[in-house]
Amino acid sequence: MTRTADVVIVGGGIVGASVGYHLMERDPHLSVVLIEREAEVGTGATAKATGGVRFQFSTETNVRLSQLSYSYLTDAEAMLGATVDFVAHGYLFVTGDAATMARSREAATLQRGLGVPTEVLAPADAGRHLAALRTDDLVGATFCADDGSADPYSLLRVFLERARDHGMEVLVWQSANGLLRDGDRVVGVRTITERYESPVVIDCAGPHAHEVAALAGVDVPSRPYRRQVMVTEPLPGLPDTFPLIVDLDTGFYVHRQGRSAVLMGGTDKDIAPGHDTTVDWDAFAAVQAAAARRVPPMAEARVMRAYAGVRDLTPDYHGILDAVPGAPGLYVACGFSGHGFMHSPAIGRLMAELVLDGQASSLDIAPLSLARFAGALRAEANMF
Repeated sequence: MTRTADVVIVGGGIVGASVGYHLMERDPHLSVVLIEREAEVGTGATAKATGGVRFQFSTETNVRLSQLSYSYLTDAEAMLGATVDFVAHGYLFVTGDAATMARSREAATLQRGLGVPTEVLAPADAGRHLAALRTDDLVGATFCADDGSADPYSLLRVFLERARDHGMEVLVWQSANGLLRDGDRVVGVRTITERYESPVVIDCAGPHAHEVAALAGVDVPSRPYRRQVMVTEPLPGLPDTFPLIVDLDTGFYVHRQGRSAVLMGGTDKDIAPGHDTTVDWDAFAAVQAAAARRVPPMAEARVMRAYAGVRDLTPDYHGILDAVPGAPGLYVACGFSGHGFMHSPAIGRLMAELVLDGQASSLDIAPLSLARFAGALRAEANMF
């Protein structure tokens, strides 16, 4: 069976949902179809997202993506008609390495220059944010009170609801296994049961985005990497609210999730790529060791459960947002390196501008282009 649409979005996670919402918000007369490979939307990478929202990045592009997205999270009820449970608890980045602290100061200077209220702290001042934090071996820290967290599924749901209100169709069990071509031009998507003819196909398939692009013979340098999280029971020695703490020297982080649990993770961004989400309990030994060193009460934490998700990483830890050169009609939004949730409002807005206007106007997206991989790359330093 052949169907037609103005736009087909491949991928029903938070990025695809935001792209669909922004397209329909710009032009409710568009015929937009979103296809998802699983039985439900939001069951891939979005389902395992921990919900972090931050401005503390080392590059202007990532900071500005956060700024462009922030009001959708803090004012979601006014803008979208539903809350996404945003809490501004702050992020605290700590380090015991002088060279890392120098880079943190440089990043903080960039952030403040863009209007972000990042503070550079002495070790003792860092300890005021969490009394249990070990600070005697630190050389400094940075803190931004505007950083926080929100609920990924709530944002996904409201994006999809608003897009459906405007007429977007969402179809599940529709895995893209081919792209329709007219010469070099991509003119649609083929699944096992359907053909979708469309002059615009947007690849928002997250950890599978490089596989979708490969159907057009395009190499998108974004690959899936496992990311594990350990959920512990709350500890009496930790307050109900404290910043998300990142030890830049180990990559370890600890985050209070409401009053019911504490999340621990990090240290695992350099494992081999793949879609395996089996929990590697042995790997948690490094997390637990880092936790006990930096926040000693965590040594007594009782693990309730653990899970693994997959995030799509690029070589420079920046996303890809582009019209694909050599394959007119194909667009890609992927590789946001674990920041897809927090940046999803900006990604959707920028992609809608790119598709409907021919170029993005809210932000210079050249640093997110595919062309950048042909030259020297500047990697995001604040990765964990």
